[in-house]
Amino acid sequence: MIEIKGAIRPGLVPWLRQALARADPDRYPAGAVIILDSIGGDGLAAMEAGRVVRAARAHTFVRGQCASACVFILAGGVVRGAPEGAVAIHRPRLTKFVKGVGTVDVSAASSPEAAQMLEAGDHRTEAFLREMGLPATLYTAMMATPSDQSRWLSAAELAGFGISGIDPAYRDARAPGAAARYGISPEEYAARSPRAQEKCVTGKVVPQEFVRCYARVLGTGE
Repeated sequence: MIEIKGAIRPGLVPWLRQALARADPDRYPAGAVIILDSIGGDGLAAMEAGRVVRAARAHTFVRGQCASACVFILAGGVVRGAPEGAVAIHRPRLTKFVKGVGTVDVSAASSPEAAQMLEAGDHRTEAFLREMGLPATLYTAMMATPSDQSRWLSAAELAGFGISGIDPAYRDARAPGAAARYGISPEEYAARSPRAQEKCVTGKVVPQEFVRCYARVLGTGE
């Protein structure tokens, strides 16, 4: 189990790649589990981290909150879970560091270069979400939320945007074997997988206890 906490920086990508290098995606209940608690950070780094997560077929869950760029890492999971009101989205933004002030937003009106960079960021976001198999409605919702605001998602929105659930391709490949292992139908396996968020991500998440809890949820639904 891997915990990602705090601001997302470019250095996360090589660290995460190394941490997942030995993960066995065929292991039950999951080859790797990633617990997220981040208010965001570098969007490009988060997208690349999301691709690393997807390549490892890791399962992603939220403890605390997952806002802004953190959503890209959450989206990389093949099984994803988040509680209501814990995930926030908004339109991508361009920032710079100002000495004595800190990180500030850069307006598209400030220069043609800034406008081009923001437009490129929008395109990268759309392409990434499509690559992760998430519906176009998620991108539309992001673009509709100003970059200086946050839209905290309801349980219905988390499910509707695909942020909470199981990746269809992973479900189709995994469900038959998992269903046979746990003595349930493929449909029931797909329904039980995201329940680890509610049942197992409580308080301090201890790796061995989480794995036992996750296995129990898959086996019994409780």
